[in-house]
Amino acid sequence: MSLDQKIQLSVIVLLTGLVIVFIVLIFLTYVIKGYGRVLNGLQTNSDGKKEISEPLAAAPLQSLSVQGGIPEETVAVISAAVYALYGTSAGRVTGIRRSSQPSRSAWGMAGLLESTRPF
Repeated sequence: MSLDQKIQLSVIVLLTGLVIVFIVLIFLTYVIKGYGRVLNGLQTNSDGKKEISEPLAAAPLQSLSVQGGIPEETVAVISAAVYALYGTSAGRVTGIRRSSQPSRSAWGMAGLLESTRPF
């Protein structure tokens, strides 16, 4: 086999491999999109409308154990954020207090956690 034939065979193998890889990637993209559509279809009602979960009944602020100095608006925002993150599985917020670690701000702690997260 001459050098020209070896180079030609190498190029053919390379191009064939690239074409196969990209065809499989495109196929997997459509499989994943189809799977998402199937799951969205399962979440719809018989009317064709998406189900919207009922929000939790707003708990009166008096039943919460809130540390002094925290405004009612802040309590409402924290409760809404917990509900938005966990949904109905979180139950309800029963108490809110200030953090006991005043040495770092929340942004500083978030930066530390982001920088030291394992790969």
